[in-house]
Amino acid sequence: MGIVFALCGLLAAGCAGLGGPGQRIPEAQRLAYAAALAPQPGDLAASVEALEAFLVEFPDSLLADDALEELARIEFLEGGREAAFARLREAVTRFPQGDRSDSIRLRLGLWESERHADAVARGWLDGVRPERLSLAERRFFYRLRVGLAVNDVERLIDLSKLRAVTAEALAEKAGDAATPSRSPSDPLARLDREINALLLGLSGEDLLRAIPNLGPEVPAARVRLVLAWRALVGGDLPLATFWLEDARRYALTPGDRERMRSLAVRLGSGDEAVDGLFLPTFREAAARPWPALEGVRLRVGVVLPLTGRYASFGDEALRGLLLAAGAFDREVPAPLAPSGQELADPDHARPTPLEAPEAVSSPLSRTAGIELVVRDSAGSPERAAAAVRELAADEQVLAIIGPIFSAESEAAAQEAQGLGVPLLTLSNRMEVCADRDYVFRLRMTPDDEINRLVEYAMDEVGAETFAILYPMSRYGRGMRSRYWEAVVRRGGKMVAAAGYEPDATDFKAPIRGMVGFDLITRNERVALQERSRALRRGRRLDPEVGALLKEILYTQLGPDGEPLPPVVDFDALFIPDGHDKMIAPQLAFHEVEGVQLLGSSDWNDPELIKIGREHVAGALISTPFYGGSDFEIVRDFVAGYQESFGTEPDEFSASAFDALNLVLTQAALEADSRLAIRDGILRIYGFPGVSGVTSILPDGNARKRPFLLQVERRRFVGID
Repeated sequence: MGIVFALCGLLAAGCAGLGGPGQRIPEAQRLAYAAALAPQPGDLAASVEALEAFLVEFPDSLLADDALEELARIEFLEGGREAAFARLREAVTRFPQGDRSDSIRLRLGLWESERHADAVARGWLDGVRPERLSLAERRFFYRLRVGLAVNDVERLIDLSKLRAVTAEALAEKAGDAATPSRSPSDPLARLDREINALLLGLSGEDLLRAIPNLGPEVPAARVRLVLAWRALVGGDLPLATFWLEDARRYALTPGDRERMRSLAVRLGSGDEAVDGLFLPTFREAAARPWPALEGVRLRVGVVLPLTGRYASFGDEALRGLLLAAGAFDREVPAPLAPSGQELADPDHARPTPLEAPEAVSSPLSRTAGIELVVRDSAGSPERAAAAVRELAADEQVLAIIGPIFSAESEAAAQEAQGLGVPLLTLSNRMEVCADRDYVFRLRMTPDDEINRLVEYAMDEVGAETFAILYPMSRYGRGMRSRYWEAVVRRGGKMVAAAGYEPDATDFKAPIRGMVGFDLITRNERVALQERSRALRRGRRLDPEVGALLKEILYTQLGPDGEPLPPVVDFDALFIPDGHDKMIAPQLAFHEVEGVQLLGSSDWNDPELIKIGREHVAGALISTPFYGGSDFEIVRDFVAGYQESFGTEPDEFSASAFDALNLVLTQAALEADSRLAIRDGILRIYGFPGVSGVTSILPDGNARKRPFLLQVERRRFVGID
């Protein structure tokens, strides 16, 4: 009921115009109508009598529908809803082409929708000519149609029209159609998110049905880019290229341009730079129809450190591969050493399939034709290189997965490139792919994690100013540089940075330095002491009064006319350190409040919440693997891993699982040679894996979208 009454203002405004554009109204009718309105607002009854007399005297006047609408407005004011809408129905019935008929139909449609008579409401709206509505009415009209749409194709069409009229209204209001907005509350940003969510569930046939009705505006290009992506995933490169080129003819948002550049890179139809290429969300990626892997037959080589100091990492990666191959129930001997040499630890047996094991039946088993040929690098570059040479000599091995760490990955990459066999390393060292078109690097990098944090903080939280509090170690300084670059690249502003010793437990000095305590004058120090005394006294007050006192005290300027510390001039604070550091509670103690905390994957531990308590509420964390994700592929992976090995999976097992699935996807697309496997992997765009969303850049490096977690109600919650 509230919405209908809110429209009374528009109803009254609509009645102010006497007749439509270009229509001539006899002077006698105009004067009579003005006289009928004259008693308002003091004597509504007299107005009703005068308006009814006007209708009797001039039943066919161009102002008759205005008079009926005015009578409806008065009925509203008097509480007569049914009588008011009876007047509106009479106006439309008697004057179906009247200048007020479209606005009246809109109100009748709204009324019927509130009564849940959706079919009747749609009937009223179908008769509306949107071009005869005001901008405000058109926005309301299309929003109402979106809610009443009978299927998602209609909903998409009406959302596109709602977006167009919203853009027109914002441009008119701002006087500059090109003025961008980064705010997550921006109406266009909200509509784009709504459109994107709708596109996830639409089939290819639905998208084709929608295209003729979308016109040239947003999201016409986006729909075509979705079709291009689906064709690329399905291996139909000519069709993907067609839709990509077709999309260029239509209006693009900045996000659409990023999608287009990413697709162009995969299809080889542009020389776009690879920095900043678009990555879809996990929900978008998982909604794409990726090729089914049932029945795939393939032999894949594996080179991992299964003995020596890195054996635990190799074990985890191997388990992920076994799970992806569906072979995890089979107990087999330890892997053979390269060139027939004995392993250093012959008693260290693992569930490793040798030359050609058949996959066993399991919840994740897809095929009985995946063969893993496993070799142990023992963490040695020489053994890794020898293993690649041995595996490459087997012509049926179409790709090799591994190794993990830098030195052995570099040695393996050099051999794989020379022998022309695709190598998918689990390293995060980007240089391993340099000038090697058969080498791919798959594991997530710190840049991936930081980019996602900054992207979300700016686009969804609305942060514009940033700070970092970091350990002054090699890792901490590297994260500071990456974070700074990511913020500046996206148009944000770095305003504060402070470091501390890696083994520090007291963070008072760097925290207070960030917010201006180390720059205060003597007079300001006295003012701060007085403020502290007032705050202590305020603790004895009623909590609501005390909160108001605190707000007043913190808005007062110092003796020199400058704000007193803490000057918290940043919206978001990044802390790239372990979950066990007591930093968040100390931030609160030193009055750094109301900022968005950002943490690296090192924060992904339940102990963080136990230590930080309420001080880490709302904190955002990016991580390469999140076993608690509600996405089906992750749930299945975790369940299968737990059932098979009795432990929890980690980043290494997840990365290896995805690596094999990337190769199997190419086999499902009928890639039957090493060259075809390589070319297919280069076209991977937005692959939904258990270690995040993956796209392969032209240089062979994976760009990954990590999982994003937020602390809510003393637990981690996945957000995507």
